[in-house]
Amino acid sequence: MNRNYLKSKLFCIIFCLSAMAALYPDRVSGSQENAEEKIFTFDDQYIEIEARKFPGKSKSGFGIEVSMTPKPGWKILASNSSSIKPLRLRFAPSKCLKLKGSPRNSAPDLSATDDSGAYSEYFTKTASIRQEFSPIKCIQKNSVEGIATLTYLLCQDNKCVGPFSKEIRFKAFDRK
Repeated sequence: MNRNYLKSKLFCIIFCLSAMAALYPDRVSGSQENAEEKIFTFDDQYIEIEARKFPGKSKSGFGIEVSMTPKPGWKILASNSSSIKPLRLRFAPSKCLKLKGSPRNSAPDLSATDDSGAYSEYFTKTASIRQEFSPIKCIQKNSVEGIATLTYLLCQDNKCVGPFSKEIRFKAFDRK
């Protein structure tokens, strides 16, 4: 092959990549919309909670993942033999956000029966809950904002305290 031909091809490739980087910087370098974004943190002597927003499978979709890690000696009550689920994440999306499917929860890592014979499941390690959303076309100004309310009980030995509640506010990724 001709050496000048190779130089011109290489120049053309570099020029085209530079033009793409100038025209579409988010697509070439990895944009914020393609990265996880921390939206909430809470840390006290009993538990550490963190919420992140992540991009969804579709271009406009996204999701929220809430991770809860109990401090040593504590555990999060996941479920028990009563009909009320102690660990809940409820979403109140705006009129312009739609839930995609149901939330996905990690599996509890401990189960036990207490002195009264009640069966309970616990998280002694990190518990996570994920929910995906998709925006709906809408003309409202704050249309892609939502609120998630996390409710949980903390237990030590056979005694539980709570329920505790944390509010997590979020909005969809800014699309450019």
